[in-house]
Amino acid sequence: MTRSLTLLDSGLIDAHTLDKVLQSVVFFSDQIVLRASFEIAASHRQRATEINRRVDELHEAGLLKLWGHEYELDDAGRVRVGRGAGRGRRADLVIVQGQLRESLTRMDEVMRGIREEAYRSVEAGRVTLRQGAAEIVSLRNHMASLVLSSELEQDGLLSNPAVRTQLASSAVRPRGERFDAAVVRDVLAQLRLGSLDQLTVAQIVESRRYNADFRALLDESLLAVSRGYDPVLTPEAAARELARRYRETVAEFARPNVAGQAAQEVVWDLLGATIPSTVVLKYGLRAITWRKAARRARPFLLLMHLERALNRRGA
Repeated sequence: MTRSLTLLDSGLIDAHTLDKVLQSVVFFSDQIVLRASFEIAASHRQRATEINRRVDELHEAGLLKLWGHEYELDDAGRVRVGRGAGRGRRADLVIVQGQLRESLTRMDEVMRGIREEAYRSVEAGRVTLRQGAAEIVSLRNHMASLVLSSELEQDGLLSNPAVRTQLASSAVRPRGERFDAAVVRDVLAQLRLGSLDQLTVAQIVESRRYNADFRALLDESLLAVSRGYDPVLTPEAAARELARRYRETVAEFARPNVAGQAAQEVVWDLLGATIPSTVVLKYGLRAITWRKAARRARPFLLLMHLERALNRRGA
């Protein structure tokens, strides 16, 4: 099943946003939808050429699509407002204003019911919601983001700027961040792999060949949280467990009984997700043991591939 996510940030892009996009398309989404009229944040203007080039490369590779409001685009779908007007960016997806207006009107009707419920007089045996104004405004902003994502026919949000802004002064992780995005960021930090911006587009496309089983691990963690199997499961805890299992997997293939020529043949043949028959014939019963180890390693092939690619690039 494909998974496309909307990045509904304020239209300002910096290196951190780009890294978030790269982590998403490598680890857990098939495509990201980015606002076509985006501008480079003032703090990263010195890297504007590099960031614009990177976005263009991802767009050409089909990893990223551009979206725009009808009023931002000319008749050919090119951006005609802001700093992006001169770059000739063309939106792949367009939000029609009339249709959006109808959707937001229906959303406001729902919000009106929520406000009335929140401030209804106390009745016998009834507990009122009593939300504050800030909570209601935050809820409306979040719902508006979901409406926009729905209009773009996307599967969900990569981030929600309204929630992030609301909690910017908080010491805790913004709750508007996706669980899987938080896990991925923490795994990369624990394994010290560095920024994925070091990868070429070809390496990014190649890495996506190995992400299916890793995505399954992320989905299992998220499912456990949603079903309440482990109410204390946090992104940090999930990341620590994944990093621990990855290190154990790597250590297993570094043992003396999988060494030398056999290690080279087996370990990197794992990146093809199988051990060829030639290896089985050459190493006999030991290859069967390695094949079992390969099955356990499959969810971590993506991390193996990234570590090899990033280390080679840094060499």
